[in-house]
Amino acid sequence: MREKAGNAAAVIAPDVPVGRLALLYACLFFELGINLPFFPLWLKAQSLDSDSIGIVLAAPLLIRIVANPTVGAFADRSGRIAVVLTLCAVLVAAGTGLLTMTNGFWPILLVVVAIAAAQGPLIALTDTMTLRRLARTVRPELTYGRIRLWGSLGFAAASLVAGWSLEWFSAASIIVLLLASAIVTAVAAAGCMTVASRHTDAGEQGDSWPAHPLYLAGAIAGAALVQASHAGFYGFGALHWQAAGISGIMMGGLWSLGVLSEVALFACLGYRMNGAGSAAGLLVAAAAAALLRWGAMAQDPGLSTLICLQLMHGMTFGATHLGSIFLLAGLAPGRMQASAQAWLAGGWAGLMAILMTLSGRLYESWGEEIYLVMAAAAAMGLLLLLPVACGLRRAAAPPCPQMR
Repeated sequence: MREKAGNAAAVIAPDVPVGRLALLYACLFFELGINLPFFPLWLKAQSLDSDSIGIVLAAPLLIRIVANPTVGAFADRSGRIAVVLTLCAVLVAAGTGLLTMTNGFWPILLVVVAIAAAQGPLIALTDTMTLRRLARTVRPELTYGRIRLWGSLGFAAASLVAGWSLEWFSAASIIVLLLASAIVTAVAAAGCMTVASRHTDAGEQGDSWPAHPLYLAGAIAGAALVQASHAGFYGFGALHWQAAGISGIMMGGLWSLGVLSEVALFACLGYRMNGAGSAAGLLVAAAAAALLRWGAMAQDPGLSTLICLQLMHGMTFGATHLGSIFLLAGLAPGRMQASAQAWLAGGWAGLMAILMTLSGRLYESWGEEIYLVMAAAAAMGLLLLLPVACGLRRAAAPPCPQMR
């Protein structure tokens, strides 16, 4: 079966150079490193209030509930993952260019939603293409981590660049940086396209349903909740820090510190992860770390504690991401790889939309206590992931010898 999957991977995703995949991750997450921390500041500069900012940040996440699985299923059927990825990246660049000329709540909302429909599937498609590229390697977890860490480095660099630009320029510089990074991302995606024919391996056609559908559903829902628990931090972390008097450069440094903890995790954790059971255990640890992190953030900690909590980002985000993609890769059959990753991306996007909207409603009155809601989401994710990890551990355990 493993040999068959490897042969199929060779048809679906030929040997894209690892350097090109690393560059693509760096570009994707450079754009994300501008968007997540600093796009709310641009929205505030457009005279949007906290409620409106919450809606603008949440609405594109809702569209991804439909867009991500639809695009993922199309990519699985066509086998041309790199082509679909490049088309989405080009549409994101075009939409971001339009956003530079947009003003007012409703026009901004409509353009952001249109961008999100194309942007949502990008990371899931890139992960699927990379996993298929690494299907024949001895330790794909370790190799993936060393490719993916370039995305984290790109995010950290973007946070520093955007924080510096806020010190020297207006918030309008954020949208300019977003446009430039979107164009470069589209070019990097095009560099991963190949002339390979579409997938025609009939041997994998019957492999169309997961062997453990309940485990797959529980893994998707649990990991989605843990990732979505970052909503309050992504949407209002920078705004709260700004209100507390933290400078743009310091905010960029805090974000970069968190992402650098991801780099360390991606570089080293592959040595400790081997198989779906190990990935499920990592997800449980990540959910517990998220519960602890958001509970502490709700106490409005000082700068020294914030530094420590940012170092936990490698676990709450990085370990969740790494554990979830390899758990889904182990539970989903070959013909559902892109779809499974897209379901996860769509699931956490939808949950994050709900939590982002709720954060926007509550932030004015609750302030930092919105992190209690995020802690509750992480706790629910932990409760869903525990039976998956325990079930996989039992399934992997050798049977006890019979007593005679």
